[in-house]
Amino acid sequence: MKIFNKILDTVIIIGSAFMFINYLSYLIKLFIWSEGTLPYIVAFTVVILLPLMILLHRKKVLQRIFRIIYPFVRSIYAFGLLFYAVSFIFLCGYIFAQEHNAPELSELPENTVVVTLGAKVEASGQPGKVLKRRLDTTYKMLSERGDLICVVSGGQGSDEPISEAQCMKDYLVSRGIAPERIIMEDEAHNTIENIENTLALLEEKGGYGGFAVVTTNFHLPRAKYLSSRLGVDMDKAYFYPAPDTGVYTLYTILVREYMSYCKLFIFGT
Repeated sequence: MKIFNKILDTVIIIGSAFMFINYLSYLIKLFIWSEGTLPYIVAFTVVILLPLMILLHRKKVLQRIFRIIYPFVRSIYAFGLLFYAVSFIFLCGYIFAQEHNAPELSELPENTVVVTLGAKVEASGQPGKVLKRRLDTTYKMLSERGDLICVVSGGQGSDEPISEAQCMKDYLVSRGIAPERIIMEDEAHNTIENIENTLALLEEKGGYGGFAVVTTNFHLPRAKYLSSRLGVDMDKAYFYPAPDTGVYTLYTILVREYMSYCKLFIFGT
């Protein structure tokens, strides 16, 4: 029993430290690049609760509260922390092990539509780092294939001065892409709505010969899964990864991406 208790204590300390570092990094990132109120609340709550739980355990407060069921509660808590660490590492491996179907642009069929998924718009109205990388990838594709049109998809967040779609269109037009080649979808507030709304727009315009999704590398596996689930013809679907924005930003975004996968598999959205 003593050995088992030591194992549980070790799991709790290491698991708490791992989760604390993840959410503290994410919280710092939120102070630099905001994502709205809810992410602040979630990250701040986790950062406060984890050390508080260890303190209450050390002071034997939890033992007095839960009394006879405390060993069971502690075991469940340790398992939860272990599950988080293992599943987070597994998800990161899964994301970067994916191979994306991104043929040469010359091989894309006629009437291919480039679908660029939105991301953070800065207070100045300029695209944030993640969004700019996606737009630079889109610009390259539209420049090399003059027959391609593009759907820029993204609504306006509470802390964004304009919609993500408007920001994307303005950026591409400023770089010389003809405005008539760009279709705005400015109602979506998540990846599911990005794809659903884009499909509805394309259906109104007679469909598509190819559906070429542009988003950041870490986001592509989820975008690919949702495209398949929402009815995109996967024989005509292509996925082009925009580069990430550096180790720190990537790491904090993976923390957020983990939460997005949890929401997806628990609530389906």
